[in-house]
Amino acid sequence: MFQEYLPIISLVVLAVVVAVGFIKKINLGFFALGIAFVLGTAGGLKASQITAGFSSSMFVTLVGVTFMFGMASQNGTLELFSKKVVALVGRHTVLIPILMFLLSAFISAIGPGHIAAGILMTTFAMYLAFEMNINPMATSLYAKLGANAGCASTLSITGILAAQLSAPMGYTGFGLHLFLSTLLSGFVFTVIVYILYKGYKVKADNPMKWSDIPKFNRDQRITICVIVVVVVCCIGFKLDTGLFAFLAASVLILTGCADEKKAIKGIPWGTLVFICGVGALVNVINKLGGITLVSDYLKSLMSESTATPIMAATSGILSWVSSTTGVVMPALLPIAGNVAQTFPSVSYVELMSAIVATSFAAAISPLSTGGAIIMSSYSASKETTTEEMNNMFKTLFLLSVANVLINVLMAWLGVFNLGHLFY
Repeated sequence: MFQEYLPIISLVVLAVVVAVGFIKKINLGFFALGIAFVLGTAGGLKASQITAGFSSSMFVTLVGVTFMFGMASQNGTLELFSKKVVALVGRHTVLIPILMFLLSAFISAIGPGHIAAGILMTTFAMYLAFEMNINPMATSLYAKLGANAGCASTLSITGILAAQLSAPMGYTGFGLHLFLSTLLSGFVFTVIVYILYKGYKVKADNPMKWSDIPKFNRDQRITICVIVVVVVCCIGFKLDTGLFAFLAASVLILTGCADEKKAIKGIPWGTLVFICGVGALVNVINKLGGITLVSDYLKSLMSESTATPIMAATSGILSWVSSTTGVVMPALLPIAGNVAQTFPSVSYVELMSAIVATSFAAAISPLSTGGAIIMSSYSASKETTTEEMNNMFKTLFLLSVANVLINVLMAWLGVFNLGHLFY
């Protein structure tokens, strides 16, 4: 009798875990692993079946990539590179909004991902806005939207996670499609923000000058060369990203280009455990039938024309209260696989692209890391009143809602299939 209710119980447990993490502000990864043990044992699973959901290959890849880019951040390479690029526009400050988006997307895509690139570039954008006397909210939004837009490359955390979750279902080779879909989604809303905040009228009182910015030192030049080699070898020759990143990090350590201890401390261990821990819990829920139950329910609401927008809307709503990489993707991509099998004309890659893009569309909410970074950067740059922070909270949340709705519309119009050109 108890076994019959396991799928429902497992879903209730997932909802409780997410709610506890949201309310208590604790790391869901550790909590999820403990709950996965209890739930799996109650469902008759062996310890090896429970821990199988904790992807060791993904953990190694994420540690390697974040370790290498932690060094590039720690020795000032990424920050100095950003300043030099911004200085290239000189007095053509109307290009600053476009540049912030492209620069953030580039840095996010080559490895650091939306969290590291978002923190780096949003903080830099806020500092730059006050320095140049331009709109700080808009400038930081361009940076954060760019970091989200570029984060689904095959070198970044999101792209790596998508590949790891999709491979067991038989889906591979979609890296470029997913990257371009997420990039397009971020670009569309950036254009809207650009028009809304009149970015075309930006005029800075104090443009950043190339002559005021120091040259790359020896350590930074080596770091840039190492990153270029990683990008070429991992994308061009399809070498294992995580293991190659460890090799690159070793080169930086041996050449004395970065402080190894600081770089290790800079690895987002909590985030990595978060992703892998929740993945283990979702794996247990899947084995107990919870994912199938949700899939069947969603499929009952869908037709071939509404499957993609419904999945997109679901991901956006989930992302308001949880992490894209930690919760949304591990929970929804297996469901997308079931939906694609039910509706032969619905592409799994299109579903996955809509899920990822819409989830990141919600990630500028102040309830998520992205919006929180913008608010904290603003308050750190100047004294703020409670009214100011409340207004910023409301603005960011409304923008997040608008971004999700636009992505759902894009999903309904079939934009995320990209004309079937890349998959």
